[in-house]
Amino acid sequence: MPPNPMPPNPMTVVPRGTGQSPAPVGASPDWPTDNKFLGGPFAPWTEENEAYDLEVDGEIPSDLAGALFRVSSNPRFQPRNTDRYHWWEGDGMVCGIYLREGRAAYRTRWVETDSMKVEVEAGEAIYSGFVNGGTPGRLPEGAPPAKNVANINAGIFDDHLIVYFEGGLPHALDPETLRTLGTYDFHGGIDVLCTGHYKTDPDTGDMLFFAATGATITWYRADVKTAEIIDSHSFDIGVPVLMHDFAVSDTYAIFFVTPAQFRLDLVAQSRPGVVWDENSLEHGVQIVLMNRHTHEVTWHELGGHWANTHFFNAYEHNGELIIDGHRISRLGSPVDRLSTPLTSHEWFPPAQPYRWRVDLATGRATEEMISGVFGEFPKINDAYTGRPNRYGYFVTTRGLAEDTMSDGLARHDYVLDRTVVVEGPDGLTSPGEPVFVARENARAEDDGYLLTLWWNRTTNLSELLIHDAADLRRTPLARIKLPSRVPFGFHGSWADHTTLDRAVAAHRCEGG
Repeated sequence: MPPNPMPPNPMTVVPRGTGQSPAPVGASPDWPTDNKFLGGPFAPWTEENEAYDLEVDGEIPSDLAGALFRVSSNPRFQPRNTDRYHWWEGDGMVCGIYLREGRAAYRTRWVETDSMKVEVEAGEAIYSGFVNGGTPGRLPEGAPPAKNVANINAGIFDDHLIVYFEGGLPHALDPETLRTLGTYDFHGGIDVLCTGHYKTDPDTGDMLFFAATGATITWYRADVKTAEIIDSHSFDIGVPVLMHDFAVSDTYAIFFVTPAQFRLDLVAQSRPGVVWDENSLEHGVQIVLMNRHTHEVTWHELGGHWANTHFFNAYEHNGELIIDGHRISRLGSPVDRLSTPLTSHEWFPPAQPYRWRVDLATGRATEEMISGVFGEFPKINDAYTGRPNRYGYFVTTRGLAEDTMSDGLARHDYVLDRTVVVEGPDGLTSPGEPVFVARENARAEDDGYLLTLWWNRTTNLSELLIHDAADLRRTPLARIKLPSRVPFGFHGSWADHTTLDRAVAAHRCEGG
């Protein structure tokens, strides 16, 4: 019988080192601040938790077996400058929700980076913020010069749960216990950092990703069988763009050059490192295409001053490259406001779904708004990565509330040009990124489930909602009640039971 991470225990919360308790443990600390990103669904949760046989409203589909991994932005200590703290700067805490035979178990654990260990030893935050700047503490001798918050994304690769952060190396975790094993460099294939986003080639299973170091972009391809880097190429884009996501088609790796920048020189001065500089782009926004097979790089002018946040997908069709994603009007403090930066809330407006087209014969690039519904965290059925897809899913941000960012779940049909939006039942709000999971023996692109973590304003805890991806309704198929809050974070992924069991077995064989 394959390993099952869900022993038949009654539901209970087990904070590490404190014994069992039937009540939620780890509620928000009482930090004096009115910063939106330290309250409501963003508020920190102070303890690691475990629970089994979770309470479920509805029924978990019998063919849904595996684990949903999510990483939270969850500051372990009060930030040194709570007024300048940004959501991107919280410490990484991984949540694993394990589903099997209609039952659910749950575990959370900190990603124990070397920089976090320094702060744990000190009993307080030492590193200042890198987004809006701040006042750093005194680093002890031998401490990492910058903080690796390990809070962007999580997914299984090379039989490890890999947690990503764009400012440093990823970390490898045991996928069952969530114990941190150390940094991960693809067997020596990368040396400094890699993006928080990666794509999986649907034909080979290889991992496709990149690193943005200043004005240099390095493309990587990692072999799914050996986990070694089998292709890489570096090129210069001229400016240190804040490049969080990218897209891939069969032929191209796709990057956008926008006025949003990440300035390490300013971070070193404790000044805002996420900067909006329209003067840095003589011709406005550019699309940069790198041929995945020849490494040839071409530039395509879009013009204007805006930024992209995340991509749905990209594919080639009838002589065009079609790219779908979200566009935002600005991102970061204006370069002329570094001494008096905008608050995190002011420079982070809502985004909208857009489509960009590149005529592959003429090189001409155009754009169009796809939906009037503001939103973020776009996702597709990942089996369609780089191929024509009909459906895209995202969370809605129709109105940035005082304490939340998102307010609903959306499905866009590119064929019918229609967006369907549902809100959460019974006061649930602030959904995080949806993850699509195909049904067993799926017959269509949307034949599957959407898994989304929501915040329950009444209980101040989180719930995992399972929706029918083909028939999105307000009432989900199942509501899984978690005994803690998963602070509103960023990205994650689903591991099916075959992938999960193989990874768990590998770690058990190695003695954990």
